[in-house]
Amino acid sequence: MVRKLKAKGNNSQMDIMKQAQAMQQQMLVVQEGLKEKELETSVGGGAVTVKVNGQKEVLEIKLSDEILKEAVEDNDKEMLEDLLVSAVKEAVRQAEELAEKEMGKVTGGINIPGLV
Repeated sequence: MVRKLKAKGNNSQMDIMKQAQAMQQQMLVVQEGLKEKELETSVGGGAVTVKVNGQKEVLEIKLSDEILKEAVEDNDKEMLEDLLVSAVKEAVRQAEELAEKEMGKVTGGINIPGLV
């Protein structure tokens, strides 16, 4: 579904501008709302958990005691780094998906570069 800007009467450019401004205001409201939405993902069977908000800001990273112990005992820093990267990437991917979905409600599915 694509939302179209409809022009009525002689003031078609003015009407389109008003509709565009209204859409812009709605997008700002959605962007602010994304700050309040939180997503959490974990990898490695819960070894690493990352929480982000809808604007892709990392809010929290948690490591299980078991994964820390294992990394230290096995001297496996790379394994821990890989888990961290994987968890952050997945959390950011989920945040991007959420932002696209929320913005799509305002834009009618039109992909506007730079919005999310």
